[in-house]
Amino acid sequence: MDTSVFFESLGKALTAVGAIAGGWWAFEKWRRRDEHFPRMFFEVSANFLGMQDGQWIIEVVALLENKGVVPLKIKSFGFLLRGLRSTSRVERGDESIRGQVLFPDVLAEGPFIPSSWAYSFVYPGVKTEYNFVTTIPADVSFIRVQADFEYVSPGRSHHAAKILKVPNSGVQPMPEAGAADTER
Repeated sequence: MDTSVFFESLGKALTAVGAIAGGWWAFEKWRRRDEHFPRMFFEVSANFLGMQDGQWIIEVVALLENKGVVPLKIKSFGFLLRGLRSTSRVERGDESIRGQVLFPDVLAEGPFIPSSWAYSFVYPGVKTEYNFVTTIPADVSFIRVQADFEYVSPGRSHHAAKILKVPNSGVQPMPEAGAADTER
């Protein structure tokens, strides 16, 4: 057997083994890093824009940042705004909200993306802001804004919530921990 044929065959065999090993390594890296799993920063809040006609005009804002490596498609993206009026008693909710403070009044709810859209998307490394402008009554002292969306791939969803004090609502803020009492 000619040595050049032997080394040529050996080179082809090693190349094939290397290609298979490289493919297997790339697949294992992808699977272990779970790169196909959504990595989304999701925050919801509200901006109090001002009073008009005895109501607060507010902007409900959802901020999404795709921290993953694949574009993410989302659907059914909406919010629920609940309130606690200045005249309401502070009560704890039941087990369904884990005994947290109850915000009994539904003030507004709506979609961040139009129902005519099949989905919205966020590319990797991109921050996208969604908003919805609504009103709340002037006698609301605190709000709880929550938002939820589903990924287009079934079975996955995301949730965010935040509690905010309505400016100038007549509710006095508690003194900060460690603040000295200056009145005697």
